[in-house]
Amino acid sequence: MKILLVSDFFPRGKDLKFSGGVEARTFFLAKNLSKNHQVTVICTRQQNTKPSEKMFGFKILRVSPEISYNSGAPSAFEAPKRLAFIIHAIKAGKQLDIDIVDGGNFNDHFIAKRIADGKNIPAVFWYPDVFIGQWIKTSGFLGGIVGFLLEKINLFFSADLFIAISKVTMNKLIVAGVDKAKVVTIPCGVEPNEFKQKVEKSKVPQIICISRLVSYKRVKDLIFAFALVERVLKEVRLVIVGNGPQKKELINLAKELNLLNKITFLENLSRQNLIKKIQESHIFALPSAVEGFGIATIESAAAGVPYVVSDISVFKEVTKNGQGGLLFNLGSPTDLAAKIKKLLVDKNLYQKKSEEVLGLSKIYDWSKIALATEKVYKSLIQKI
Repeated sequence: MKILLVSDFFPRGKDLKFSGGVEARTFFLAKNLSKNHQVTVICTRQQNTKPSEKMFGFKILRVSPEISYNSGAPSAFEAPKRLAFIIHAIKAGKQLDIDIVDGGNFNDHFIAKRIADGKNIPAVFWYPDVFIGQWIKTSGFLGGIVGFLLEKINLFFSADLFIAISKVTMNKLIVAGVDKAKVVTIPCGVEPNEFKQKVEKSKVPQIICISRLVSYKRVKDLIFAFALVERVLKEVRLVIVGNGPQKKELINLAKELNLLNKITFLENLSRQNLIKKIQESHIFALPSAVEGFGIATIESAAAGVPYVVSDISVFKEVTKNGQGGLLFNLGSPTDLAAKIKKLLVDKNLYQKKSEEVLGLSKIYDWSKIALATEKVYKSLIQKI
């Protein structure tokens, strides 16, 4: 097959700096599918990237003006660049010899559909989550209006197939009016080989959070919870990896709580350094109110690191109701702190969850996920 994957953003350079789950899915899918198929990725151009390059057997076309990624809503300054990406991506895609096109985000769904219609080939929309009713809350007024309109347009014109990241997302798509027969569920995964290298644990208990720093991720709750944990376990440390519009506010909160010497803020880590930071940690924590899947939770699981995450439906689904970790009451820093302390203090529970979490990670493997995706691609192409 000749496959086109469209993704706003894509890792650059050999050190593979990911900004989120959409990038990770596109990269690992392309890497695995390119073993047997011709794969092209169309994405935006970022600083110090080439317009065209090859990586792990697949081709990358970066077709926009240079765009910076701040993990939040697009700024007014960047809006024309995003529009330019849509225009250039559609033009570039229509010039390719391809059998199927897969869009990984709302901009990308629109692009994928235009390319597919122009070439009379199947269009696939990969769906991490349905944001109808939440756009302005999660992306601000300008980004929210644009996102809402794009999602409505995409759902109206539809795709030949929707790949939902979870059953929760699948059900949301059906409620939004998508034909159940056009939706399949294929989760995200991990690359087991990335986690084989042994890394020594931090000498003091270390909690790690990997998240975009936006309001609905509720990282503020984690900082308040950490303050409660630190009262009891003085040596504990917190590492927050990510960027976004809330970063300055979160740093100021850490200062106000006199915890800045115990909370480390990191961003833009290479893939190797990110994995090392996960492996040296003792607990992964994510208090998010909105998730499509929560790929960082499963990557931490592959490193044998138990988690404490919010009890939202998607986390219950992905973790099989808490296999390998603990679920806390969403919006309760007190309960989050209690669950973190419980894991750190109860050595038998910690050992049990460490063993469970490795088993959980084995359910999610990018090579298996690529095979499942390949199967649905082939089925669609055969119908044309």
